[in-house]
Amino acid sequence: MKILVLAREKPITVEWKNKNPKPAWNWWDPKDNNLVTQWRTTPVAVDWTGDGLTDLVMLDHEGYLALFQREKRNEKLVLLPGKRIFRLENAVEPLRLNERSAGGSGRRKIAVIDFDGDGRLDLLVNSQNANFLKNIGNENNITIFKDMGLLDEKRLAGHTSSPSVINLSDNNLETLIIGAEDGYIYYKNNLRKNNNK
Repeated sequence: MKILVLAREKPITVEWKNKNPKPAWNWWDPKDNNLVTQWRTTPVAVDWTGDGLTDLVMLDHEGYLALFQREKRNEKLVLLPGKRIFRLENAVEPLRLNERSAGGSGRRKIAVIDFDGDGRLDLLVNSQNANFLKNIGNENNITIFKDMGLLDEKRLAGHTSSPSVINLSDNNLETLIIGAEDGYIYYKNNLRKNNNK
């Protein structure tokens, strides 16, 4: 049996070009090149760009969903400043998942997965249970999503929920799991047809 040993925790650093951005209401300034964003926000480590390096998709300091792209420079991995490359269908502005400030900021839980099996990474975002934001393609290096609405009618959250996925069978279909405020984890089978993607 292998025992996994993790390194000690350390701040995530970004190759900022200017002063580190931070939420306007923060009373403290970030040190060095540390990444600071809105609180209670789920960071998702995923190879969004398809180059084999793990990127970071999460809210930035103003509540916009941003891609922090990983890059290799002189055999060293660095994280680039966040880019607001996500937008909802028919919207002009980048995808902003929370525009509130201070205690109302953050609080967004997201999962990144090809949920419908079409070969494009989609988003599951917290709501009264979870909303499915379907990736419908790119326009000028901007990823466009269509909000397909709630994934179920059952209300699981008055405050927040935490959607994710897991494979509970051998059919290669992801099962939706949602952590709820009542302390339970709920699941719902993926009803799409298995196309082996």
